[in-house]
Amino acid sequence: MTIFGDRIFTIRLQLRRIEVGDLPLLATWSSNPTAYGDYLTPENHSADHLRLQVQAGILWNERQKTFLIELRDGTPIGTIHYWIRSEDPGTVVIAVKIALPEERCKGYGTEIQKYLILFLFNRLDIRQVEMYTDVNNIAQQRCLQKLGFELTQSLPYADQQVQRIGYLYRLCRKRFSREPIYRHHYA
Repeated sequence: MTIFGDRIFTIRLQLRRIEVGDLPLLATWSSNPTAYGDYLTPENHSADHLRLQVQAGILWNERQKTFLIELRDGTPIGTIHYWIRSEDPGTVVIAVKIALPEERCKGYGTEIQKYLILFLFNRLDIRQVEMYTDVNNIAQQRCLQKLGFELTQSLPYADQQVQRIGYLYRLCRKRFSREPIYRHHYA
């Protein structure tokens, strides 16, 4: 993993801060059910709404950051967002979206989550990372298990006012330090 300012480079990908020029693409993804797949609900944000979020520092501040995920050639394929829980500053929650269906099932989600988790545990004073997934999202559940997460509970939740049933997965610092997947990485 290599970090340059507001960019994180992995083997095949880079995460970078969202820029104003990205907003039309993000707005298109935001209203496209295909970009969200079967397990997320479109947010339907306009480019103007996203511009206000960028200007207000909502997408990038000390408590939360939203990255654009790009292939190393600069092709955008999705987003990954983390935030520190307001009620528990030792816990970070991650949400990932690979928006291009043709780029799913290539291991990009696992790779990007792994490197963001490395970044979070190595750069922030946190105890644990949490992720939520739909009960039917078997691919993400396998990914989280591969990354050392443990299933903690099943719970109903609202996703853009759509009621879903999901799982909460958690990776604590102690388990993170023992997981072999985090010991060997290259960028």
